[in-house]
Amino acid sequence: MVQGPARQTVRTTIERLHRSLFEFIAVPALIVFAFVILAEAIDWLDNHAGPARSWSPLRRWLAQYVGDTQSAIGVLTAIAGSLFTVTSITFSILILAVQQGATVLNSQIVDHYLRRSSNRAWFGFFVGISLFALITLVQTTHTRAPIFGVMMSTILGAVALFALILLIYGTIDQMRPATLIEAMVDTAVTARQRQLPLLTASKAPNGQVTGTVVPAPLSGHLARVNISALEALLARHPDLRIAIHPAIGDFVTIGDPLASLAHADDDIVQAVSAAMVLTRKRDIADDAGYSLHHLHTIGWTAISTARSDPAVGSIAVQALRDLAVAWRQDPPRAGPDTRLTYEDRLPLQLVDTIESLMVASSESRQHQTMALILDTLAAILPVMPDVQRRAMPGVMRTAAQLAASHTPTRVMGQALAQCEQACRRHGLHDEAAMLSSVVCGQSPV
Repeated sequence: MVQGPARQTVRTTIERLHRSLFEFIAVPALIVFAFVILAEAIDWLDNHAGPARSWSPLRRWLAQYVGDTQSAIGVLTAIAGSLFTVTSITFSILILAVQQGATVLNSQIVDHYLRRSSNRAWFGFFVGISLFALITLVQTTHTRAPIFGVMMSTILGAVALFALILLIYGTIDQMRPATLIEAMVDTAVTARQRQLPLLTASKAPNGQVTGTVVPAPLSGHLARVNISALEALLARHPDLRIAIHPAIGDFVTIGDPLASLAHADDDIVQAVSAAMVLTRKRDIADDAGYSLHHLHTIGWTAISTARSDPAVGSIAVQALRDLAVAWRQDPPRAGPDTRLTYEDRLPLQLVDTIESLMVASSESRQHQTMALILDTLAAILPVMPDVQRRAMPGVMRTAAQLAASHTPTRVMGQALAQCEQACRRHGLHDEAAMLSSVVCGQSPV
C-alpha cells in the first residue's frame, strides 16, 4: 500500500483528474466527440453518393458551388485556418476577462465560471467545429466529390462566427457582480438540495456517542457522505450507532475524528471511513457552505475599506436575504430512533455571515449598507427556522452596538425602527430596547 508523501501525491493527482473531468472536461469532450462522428458521417455520404447522374437535386445544386477536389481543399484550408485563429484569440481574451473579474471580485468566481454548463458547451462547440473542419480537410484527399463536407464546414464556420458574439457577451455578462452573485445563490440552493438525503437519514445530535473513533486517514475537507453505504451498515448491524463529527465543508487533518461509533469492529470502522469522502479542495456542487463562503468574501471585500464598494456589497447582502428565504424551512430530519446523527451547521453559518458583514460596514462606516443589513434582518426574522431564531438575540445586540457607530441618517433611522418592531413582534424585547436607544441617538444599554 502506498504510504506517506507518495500516497498524498497519488491522492492529489486522482482528485485533480476527477475534478477536471466532472467540473469542465466531460461536456466539451462529448461535444467534440459528436463533431468527430458527424465528420465521419459526412465523409461516408460523400463517398457513397454514386455517379453524378444519380445525385439528388439538392446535391447537384450544391455541386455547382463546390467544384473539384482541389478547390474544395483550398476552401477547407481557409475555413480551418480561420477557425483555429479566431478560436485561439477569442479564448485568450475570455480567459483574461475571467482573470480580471476574479481580481475585482473574488478568485473563486473561476469555480462558478467553469461549472456553468453553457460555458462548457461553448468551448466544446468551438473546438469541435475546428476539429470537424480539419478532419474534413484530411478526408477530402480521398473523396471524389466532397460536396457535403465543404458545405457543412462553410455553414458551421458561419455559425461559429455568429456564436462568437454570444460567447463574448455571455462571458462579459457573467463577470457582472449581479449575474455572478445570482449564480452563486443558485449553486448554493442546488447544493443544499443535494445534502437533503444526508439530513433526512440522520437526526440532530443530542449527546455524545461514546465508543470507537474513526480517524481521518488524510487531511482535507469533508466533501460528501455516502449515505447509502452508511444506511446499509446500519441495516446489517442493528446495534451500531454512528455520530458524524464534521459538517459538509469542514476541514480535518490526519487523525482528527470523522465519526464516533458504538458497537463497531475494525471492518465497520474502515467502511465508515470509506463512506466519508475527503478532498483537498471544497466542491461547490455538494457544499452549499462553500458558495456561502464566496458570498461572504465578496461582501466583506466590497463593504470594508479593502475596496469600499457599497454597490457590490448591497448585492451580496440581498443575495444572503434570498438564501435565508430559500432555506426558511427546517430540512426534514429522521426520527429519534435513528442511529445516525449529523449536525447541520449551514443555517447558523448564514446568520454568522450576515453578522460578519455588519462588522465590515461598521469598520468602513457604510451607513447605507448597515441600513440594508438591518432591513434584511427585519425581513427574514419572521421566516427564520428555530435554530436561526435562537441565535438572533446575540445578533441583534451586535447590530445595536455596531449601529451606534454610524451617522444617524434617515435610512439608518428607518432601518433601526423596522428592526426594533420585528424584534418586539417576536419576543426579543430587550434587544428591541437596545435598538430603540440607538434610534434616540444614545449608546445602546
